[in-house]
Amino acid sequence: MKQLVILTTAVALSTVSYAQAQTELQTQPNAANPPVPAVDQPRIPVPLLSEQPSRYHQSSLSIEAGWGAPYGWGISYAYLLMPNLDLNAGLGIGVGGKIGVGARYFLRPQAELSPYFGVNLARTGRIDNAEVTLDQEQAIYSMAPSGVLHLRGGLRWQPGRLGLLGTLGYGARFTGDPITYQNGYTNPSQRLRDLVDVISPGGVEISLGLIINLGQPQW
Repeated sequence: MKQLVILTTAVALSTVSYAQAQTELQTQPNAANPPVPAVDQPRIPVPLLSEQPSRYHQSSLSIEAGWGAPYGWGISYAYLLMPNLDLNAGLGIGVGGKIGVGARYFLRPQAELSPYFGVNLARTGRIDNAEVTLDQEQAIYSMAPSGVLHLRGGLRWQPGRLGLLGTLGYGARFTGDPITYQNGYTNPSQRLRDLVDVISPGGVEISLGLIINLGQPQW
């Protein structure tokens, strides 16, 4: 009986020693398979807005409408000399036919929405024997061809091939007063003169244009 107790005790001690040895082996690093260090994923740098390509194609066509616009209700063609500078020419109708040239400078051509500043020179055509009536007062006048310098500013929104151009500006007439009242109507009231002046070339511009990018982008 005593020998059985001794044998059982020896087996139990052997089992405990073996379990402790296995635990120590599991907690020690394996020299044959060292831990793999974590590798940081490379960060892809985001280009600055100024480094992104322009949204404007080298050529574009515009359909424009509004009050006091250099091309009136008309069309224009623009060609980019640089990513943010274009030259444009157009024609249309307003109070008489209109034709002219201009330039626009865009501040952020890489963005969907860009402010711009522009200047245009436009010529309006002749009108003969136009009739105007105000509060039962009537007058007949003619309008000679005029030259107008337009100073403009606004926003261009270009999400894709089609875009919009909203403009505010002012046209300064540099060829003098083009209005001549006809015989019998040479002394209209000041209110009627003011009305004729409002619809004559020059003054405030509020216009909107649809811009169509042509061809492929160049920048």
